[in-house]
Amino acid sequence: MPSIREKLKWLDPFTYVDLYVMPRVNPGHDKTIETIVYVVFAFAFAFILYNFILAFLLGTTNPLVIVYSGSMEPVFYRGDVVVLSGHGSLDVAQAVVDFPIAGKPLSEFAQIGSRQLPSGAYRQAALRIDGVDYEFGSNGPIVVYYSPLRYQVIIHRAVLLLKAPDGDFLITMGDNNLRIDQDCPQHCITSLPVPAGAVKGKYLFHVPIVGQVKLLLFDDLPWLVNCASISQKKRVSYWECATTFDPAARAGLLLG
Repeated sequence: MPSIREKLKWLDPFTYVDLYVMPRVNPGHDKTIETIVYVVFAFAFAFILYNFILAFLLGTTNPLVIVYSGSMEPVFYRGDVVVLSGHGSLDVAQAVVDFPIAGKPLSEFAQIGSRQLPSGAYRQAALRIDGVDYEFGSNGPIVVYYSPLRYQVIIHRAVLLLKAPDGDFLITMGDNNLRIDQDCPQHCITSLPVPAGAVKGKYLFHVPIVGQVKLLLFDDLPWLVNCASISQKKRVSYWECATTFDPAARAGLLLG
């Protein structure tokens, strides 16, 4: 009888590459061609796994997200890979309002309240709407949405759900941040409350560190090149620029 190992090999997609692809494209067993074929199929299999298999199983078009900043520490850290599921229902503190919210910045209908932390710093903790205070929840779900201001996906905690006649909208905030994402016109992450329908997924679990290689190659190394230009303009030293990892702080250096 075939061994378990012999049976399991049929679950390995490269078994089929060896059986059906290599004999046709590399009959001479050239090592360079063999390496190229394996690399091409590795990317193809990764694309299928991410965009079809994981997306289907987890119920979201964005099943994996790399953490770019320390805004959610200590839940996870820069370079961690977060696995998402479809967001479904969102268990978070709520505020019911009787006016439409879509397209409106917070400054048009709410005031942001803060609470002093033991460290002495003030952290935003509530919204006042029509004279009523709505406290932010500390255990709301961690969600992912796209920020057109940052041109990237953001993974932060939903702290308040606004239920309006034109739909549900989220106020979001990083656990390690003092301000909510919608606090404009400062360096806000998003200018408007996030429509619940725009949420790409909800935190399921995370794998530490494994996203560091991608950040190093496609984020940190290009940033070091930018730092040469920034430091020449004498706004900051090269070392200070090179050790800046927060996306908002980097944007401030580029625009400053």
